[in-house]
Amino acid sequence: MIDTGTSDDLPFDEDWGDWDDEEEAVEAAPTWRKPLLIVVASVTALSMAMVPLYNVFWARTVADNGLEVCGFDYCVVQEAAVDAGVDLIMSRLWNTFVDQDTAREFAADLTDHLGVESVGLQVVEDLDGRLGGVYDPESRSIRIAQPARAWTVLHEVAHAVETGHGPEFRELVIELARWVDSREN
Repeated sequence: MIDTGTSDDLPFDEDWGDWDDEEEAVEAAPTWRKPLLIVVASVTALSMAMVPLYNVFWARTVADNGLEVCGFDYCVVQEAAVDAGVDLIMSRLWNTFVDQDTAREFAADLTDHLGVESVGLQVVEDLDGRLGGVYDPESRSIRIAQPARAWTVLHEVAHAVETGHGPEFRELVIELARWVDSREN
């Protein structure tokens, strides 16, 4: 059995006295705190609801499939890229910034590889609030917002072959990413 000692062995004075509620009373919370928290929570909830609606109606054009709301089409093919094992290649393309001349050369290489008619490409400062790039099938031209990324060039060149972001488009993007990787290694 363990000897825990007696209360006489405790290292403090037993005569603590009575608790005096009047001397050390805890102040009540300010009356303004609860209404302030309600206002902050309401504004937060309202903004969380309104920002997506703003993006849908005023900020960016939304694709028919609703996927442009994410701000960039990388999210559209991300799951397919992971499944295909090319997510690191896609990440490298996303993190590679290109100037207009390099972007044009890259687009020419991609269209040559695909065996399709070349596309025009212009790097612009603004795409009317959109991010990434835009492909115009009638003029076969691509406009890419600064800073231009190699991923955006590849993505928009893929639109020269496949419209939308369906399975055929994702397969084409993955094939192009593998081709770029094999060319660099």
